[in-house]
Amino acid sequence: MTLNVSPDAFLLRQIGEVLFGSSWQADLAEVVGVSDRSLRRWAAGEGNIPPGVWRDIWSHAENQRALIAYFNDEVLKRVEDAKLEPIPNASPMGDMWGLHFALQTGTGRPVRCFIAREVLDDRVLKTSYRGVLDYFQQHAETFYRVAQRKYLEGDIAANGLITITNADVECEHLPDVRRG
Repeated sequence: MTLNVSPDAFLLRQIGEVLFGSSWQADLAEVVGVSDRSLRRWAAGEGNIPPGVWRDIWSHAENQRALIAYFNDEVLKRVEDAKLEPIPNASPMGDMWGLHFALQTGTGRPVRCFIAREVLDDRVLKTSYRGVLDYFQQHAETFYRVAQRKYLEGDIAANGLITITNADVECEHLPDVRRG
């Protein structure tokens, strides 16, 4: 069975579903100040939808668009703040427990990161600090990606440090270069 409805009835249904979801009739009827029965009749393609109803629908949709635009800007700020990137001119620093590096959010807030010694010991000769730094530089994108994932998951210690362990890099391609 084919359902033939007028373009106006089809548009009314589309707008109603976008604004209010699958049970849209009662909500849209309230917004435009008509009875449920009238709105259902128009949605079925019976009768013409008065111009004043279209004006009220447009006005409500425009208000929703303005609210969405505001929320979009606010959400975008949070998305940008969640994106980590390297800090220009920042250098990693090693210590006996691993390697520290820093990233920053889209708004410039620094995020401290740490690669646990176990990650490095299993992949690079620990006798050469220069070798450890070179390894980090060669695979920095992988470490940044892992730090980003942990940051988004909220896997941050109470002291604000993101620690990367072997468990965090299990599925990453980090070669063992100890054998030369």
